[in-house]
Amino acid sequence: DTGGLAALPVALARLIVPRALLERAASRSISFAHVEQVLRLAREDGPPFDLPGQRVQRIASAIVLTNKPEGHRANLFRYSLSIPGEVRIPETGALVSAERAESAGKARADAGMSAAGATAIVQFAKSDGPLTVRNRRPGDRFRPLGLGGGKKLQDFFVDRKVARQTRDSVPLVVDESDRMIWVAGHTIDERFRVTDPAQGVVVLRLKPA
Repeated sequence: DTGGLAALPVALARLIVPRALLERAASRSISFAHVEQVLRLAREDGPPFDLPGQRVQRIASAIVLTNKPEGHRANLFRYSLSIPGEVRIPETGALVSAERAESAGKARADAGMSAAGATAIVQFAKSDGPLTVRNRRPGDRFRPLGLGGGKKLQDFFVDRKVARQTRDSVPLVVDESDRMIWVAGHTIDERFRVTDPAQGVVVLRLKPA
């Protein structure tokens, strides 16, 4: 627990952390620098990193040690999305489309019985430049609709109980400034919510593989 770890005297934290690391290190050595790296993650957060015999990551308020993936590399993808237009993501088989609608009211009526999370209606006027569909990157943050503030995408996935092995497959629609507009299948960013039902909008759709 990061809160509990931060509350300890530094000398005590430097005794506890290496004990936990050594349990997974399988006779490999753990250095002082490794311990400091973990303590820094507890204090400041950051992306996952690998240490001897293990991967270290922060999930919400916990430091989690897991087996280090052997030879694993995330399948990163990034594709342009025209309006109107669609893009199929070869890495997952999913399809994401975008089209304009004259009003949010008409777009909602046309969406009909779409599966929950499969359609998003957004105010495109607040976006910068063309759209892109990509998957997550370290440090991604956005403002989930209704939350009232920013959140790490990693923490959002944890809260939504999105399985770890599927998180790299979730398409993210972003603008030219790399601001997240839609976490496909989940929620939009608060900054792009529709505030006037009569205004023109963009309708984003996800067709899963």
